[in-house]
Order: sequence, then C-alpha cells, then structure tokens
Amino acid sequence: MPRPRLDHVRKAQILSAAASVLSERGYANTRVVDIATAAGTSPAAILYWFDGKDGLLAEALRLREQEFHDRYTVKAEHRATASDQLRVLIAAMLHHYDWKLWMELCVLALRDKAAAAERDRMDRRWRAALRGVIRVGQARGEFVASDPDETMFVLAGLLDGLAPLLALKAKGVTKERVERVWLAEASRLLGPGFDSSPLKRTR
Repeated sequence: MPRPRLDHVRKAQILSAAASVLSERGYANTRVVDIATAAGTSPAAILYWFDGKDGLLAEALRLREQEFHDRYTVKAEHRATASDQLRVLIAAMLHHYDWKLWMELCVLALRDKAAAAERDRMDRRWRAALRGVIRVGQARGEFVASDPDETMFVLAGLLDGLAPLLALKAKGVTKERVERVWLAEASRLLGPGFDSSPLKRTR
C-alpha cells in the first residue's frame, strides 16, 4: 500500500485538529471523516498514520499535554518562589487545561490498555510536577513540614475531582468557587508561606 501523501498537512496538524474536534463533539460523536475534514486531509491518510480513532485520541491528548507542559511547567520553573510556581501550575490547570479531552481519554481507558497507560503516564507527570514544587517550598522553608506525597495527593485529588465538574457545567460549580476552595485547602496544608490570594490568569 503506498504511503498516503501528507504534503499539505503535517502529522501534528492532524493531531491538533483531532484534539479540537474530539473536545468539542466528544469521542462517541466524532467520526474519522470529521477529523479529516477539520485537518484538510482524507480519512485514509488518518487511518494509515494512526491506530483508528482510539489511537488518535490518545496521541491528540499527548500533544495537547506536551504543549501544556512546555508552556506552563517551564513558565512556573522561572518563578522566584515555590508559592508562585504552584500558583502558575494551578491557574493553568484550572483555566487552560482541556478537561473535556482528558475525560474522553479516561472513558476510553476503561476498555483500552494503551489509553489506560497513556492516562496513567499523564497523571503521574502532573502529580510529579505538583509534588516537586511542594518539596522545593518545604526545603526553602516557604511551606510547613509535611509528607509531600500526602499533601500532593490531597491537592491533586481536589482539583482532579472538581475541574471535570466545570467541564460538565455542573450546577453550583464555578471556576471562582473551585479556585477559592482549592486555594483555601492549599493554604491550610502548606501554611502561611503560600499565597492564597485570587489567581491571576496565565497565558
């Protein structure tokens, strides 16, 4: 079988289009032809390069996650204090992360081992970043002494539980409310060295 020509569309462009379509329409309501149309290519080309819709979803989210990491994790690392680093990460996760696409991957992970492995890898990366900032803050004396893994577990779980409700537009759940609750809990766990004032929106 000859390799489909992708002269006018790069693989990353297909993944970007897939991420947008899947996030907007949901996995169940998205067809390969929908993604092909958005990417400006053919279904045959997509099916050649990717392992069907399942593989495309996992790779699309991997691309989005890498873009997110490159933009916000690197930005956080350049902040002077651990408190500011943590605030950059949380503002980004709360206001810029694609939770709809993440939820689609979680559903797929229930029946697909490759998707489950990808979900686990992304989750471990996010938790490691959060744990790392907590440890830095404790080492510098900014945050109170505690088990950094337990503190991370609570703060990650709080955001992981509430942010999807925002994507679902659950009644009574707003970004302002989730932000306020998360900052209050972080302040309780990390101590007065953590800046719990309202977050500034990151770009």
